[in-house]
Amino acid sequence: MAFLEVKELTKVYGSEETKVIALDQVSFSVEKGEFVAVIGASGSGKSTLLSLLGGVDQPTHGSVILDGENVHEMSEARRAIFRRRKIGFIFQEYNLIPVLNVEENIEIPVRLDGLHIKPENMTKILNMHGLEGRRYHLPEELSGGQKQRVAIGRAYAHHPALILADEPTGNLDKANGMEIMTILKNSAKKLSQTMILVTHDEKIASMAERIITLSDGKIVSDVKT
Repeated sequence: MAFLEVKELTKVYGSEETKVIALDQVSFSVEKGEFVAVIGASGSGKSTLLSLLGGVDQPTHGSVILDGENVHEMSEARRAIFRRRKIGFIFQEYNLIPVLNVEENIEIPVRLDGLHIKPENMTKILNMHGLEGRRYHLPEELSGGQKQRVAIGRAYAHHPALILADEPTGNLDKANGMEIMTILKNSAKKLSQTMILVTHDEKIASMAERIITLSDGKIVSDVKT
């Protein structure tokens, strides 16, 4: 069995006259350590797919099996714990807590389990993401690129099985966007992480090992780069 199995994943919003099929029987698998980009126009189903893969939303039909476990057959409480421990999220808007410094923001997923990151491991995370001189800075004292580096460090902090990145370069200029992609790619490779990244930018997608293209909720192509 593949590390991630997506089977006939379907999401329908509304009913009758207002019915919208956001995802239409999407199926694919991802091996452990793969770096996959999902690309498509606005409304193609990219963000819906990511929310279903992360267990944030429930499918109308189909299944997501991650590391041998069916995400959507779990209770809500069990799924919340599974999501926190198994999945790292990176968002376009960074989603940092303004009153916490860089180190504290990175440590959030670990603290939710009542744990702490060892000082030497925190230093490694900061160095890996070019944040060694920003340890005690608040988000308002950081540039957009630095904020996204913190978000990436936070996503990797608890060594999740899967990283889900939703338009992680969307708020950045071209130079910063490419730098963030390089950091993501290097971090995934160094830590042997599986990553699925959603983007509308073909150049960004080309940095992944594989590109899945969505259109009107369906996969129209799935190619290795």
